Amino acid sequence: MTALPSGGVLHEMGRLRTTRGTLMLILGIALLAALYVALYRAHVESQTRRVELVMDYPDFSALARSYGYNELQFLIALRRAGLTSLAVPEELGSGINSGNGAVLLPGQTLIDTARLGPVSDPLLSSLARAGKLSPDELYLVVYTAPDLARYRATIALHLGGHAVRVLRQTLPAILAIRSQVDFFSSLGFGIPAAQLALAHDANLLLVPRFQNDERFGAPEIAGLIGSVRAHERISTAVFFGLRNQVLGYPDHLDDTATALQGFGINYGSIETYDQNQIQHGNEGLAQRLPSLTVRVQAISKTEQDKLDFRTIVARYLLGVRERNIRVVYLRPFLHAEGDLTPEAANVEMVRQIADGLHSSGFRLGRATPFRPFGANIFWIVVVSLAVPAVILLMLEDFGISSRRWWLVAFALDLLIVVAGYALHHDLLARKLIALIGALAFPVAAFVAVAPQFVLPPKASAAAALRDGLRTIGIAGGIALCGALVVVGLLSVPLTMLEIERFTGVKAVLVLPPVIVLCLYLYTSRFGAAPLGFARSLIEPVRMYQLAAAIVLLAAALLYVTRSGNQADIAPSSFELSLRSGLTAVLGVRPRFKEFVIGFPLMMLLPALTLAHRRAIGWLLALGIAVGTSDIVDTFSHLHSPLAVSLIRVLNGAIAGAIIGAIVVLVYRRVLRLRAIRSRAPGSAAPA
Repeated sequence: MTALPSGGVLHEMGRLRTTRGTLMLILGIALLAALYVALYRAHVESQTRRVELVMDYPDFSALARSYGYNELQFLIALRRAGLTSLAVPEELGSGINSGNGAVLLPGQTLIDTARLGPVSDPLLSSLARAGKLSPDELYLVVYTAPDLARYRATIALHLGGHAVRVLRQTLPAILAIRSQVDFFSSLGFGIPAAQLALAHDANLLLVPRFQNDERFGAPEIAGLIGSVRAHERISTAVFFGLRNQVLGYPDHLDDTATALQGFGINYGSIETYDQNQIQHGNEGLAQRLPSLTVRVQAISKTEQDKLDFRTIVARYLLGVRERNIRVVYLRPFLHAEGDLTPEAANVEMVRQIADGLHSSGFRLGRATPFRPFGANIFWIVVVSLAVPAVILLMLEDFGISSRRWWLVAFALDLLIVVAGYALHHDLLARKLIALIGALAFPVAAFVAVAPQFVLPPKASAAAALRDGLRTIGIAGGIALCGALVVVGLLSVPLTMLEIERFTGVKAVLVLPPVIVLCLYLYTSRFGAAPLGFARSLIEPVRMYQLAAAIVLLAAALLYVTRSGNQADIAPSSFELSLRSGLTAVLGVRPRFKEFVIGFPLMMLLPALTLAHRRAIGWLLALGIAVGTSDIVDTFSHLHSPLAVSLIRVLNGAIAGAIIGAIVVLVYRRVLRLRAIRSRAPGSAAPA
């Protein structure tokens, strides 16, 4: 007869059940708080559905001039197809002579010309004869009144009023500018009136593109931005320049933010995955303008020339749907497309992008920024409790339980949050807690399916498949809880705009599989005898084990270099084609690490025989941990809309379950065939 548990053991079991129940209650409350934050964020995202389709004017104008197209009629056709805005940059000094509004003549050039023959302009001719032309000055001949006013104002902004003299007030006016020609050529002198009029006549919003001057202060910045007020329909400022700086960098970002707020102009933060291409001052300006910042997607001219028509359209649609892009910055397609001329091809490109956005529930017009919303410290404290709770629950699974651990874990969690708010670095504190949670929940998901390593496989295929789906539900559900905690802690406009990034993406993908492998090898919870650290150091290594280790190390290296927002290795053309196909079929592409590795192995685990589980258990542990880590990582890309991330994981779970079911059925078929052969007359007895 089995001995009954003693009173002390029963008391201890009851205490453990009580503490575990308390931890589960705390975890449940924290997850509900995180769900509240996530639902509010989803509501904000649902109200930010207006997208701006912008055409780059310099490239557009070059195409129109090359083929002799009428610019205004071309723009009207593009507007009818869905174009909302025209992006017009400042005129650089180097581009003055390429227009028809003015001519820039270096003083030495004028002097040399006068020596060789007469100068047609009477004033310049008389100055030349009198020897009053200076080689240290530049002479600007201006033919229109609006351009004269623009040049006088902008030259004074850059060089000061003392650097320019008006030699003739009447048109064509002549300005004498004391500057060096190479320096003057790099300066920006406002947006020409003709281009402002073109945008106005085409009934398009204006996207002004200003270049920074590090000497600008508040008056100069306000004057430059205010120089385009006459257009009256200004939408988003997108900065450019040889130094790749936002206006006001480095010392006057506050002045730029004040000017943009005063004129009600959005700030366009250009998306880039190369750190060297990020505009200097982008993060600082966006942090000052969270309620006016919108994400801009552009394809460089060099890259676009290598892409086909459909790829360009698909890339822009993907950016809007999956990365919160709200300004699509277009450059003209320079080639014919089938029977379409370049003009018709561009109209069709805009139409297809507009139709694709409409079909996805977006509207066209002035880009809408995210409504400002913050994270109340009360909700952050409650959500953060999920992290120590799940860690303590895992420790209890391995027989580690103490009130001291409770005190340390929860006190440390609260200390980090409160200290972050007290020091005005609350987002940094929340990132730290979110990172710990993002590491803990994938491990907890694996620990939760530990019984599947020791339970005997089911006799029927249907039962085995049900166990596989249950494993996916448990492991995937706990990983989703971890993702929910990350979302609950870090959902603010700056992270949704990718101005503030989730720190530790590679760690989220790498550390949980390593931790899981150690738990599998060095604990007894997964059915195998613990290896023991000392024993693992003296165990002989066989050749096949060495080969497997080399292959695994190479796979891990590839896994790490391909992970994160900025992968070190670009995907192959085959992979890009496969991604495009999955996106076309499923709408949102599932991630390979989930539907090819993680979810199929979760399906396969319960179907394996105990002997097979012991043989490849370490590989199953790694693969399942890769899948659960990737679920959390999917939601760590906080610039992706929540609905998109959720659909991505669900698509991965469905596809992975199907692949896993096929593998399970094939595996069981092979087992049956082997059993039949072993029972056949004359066959060798099984070992």
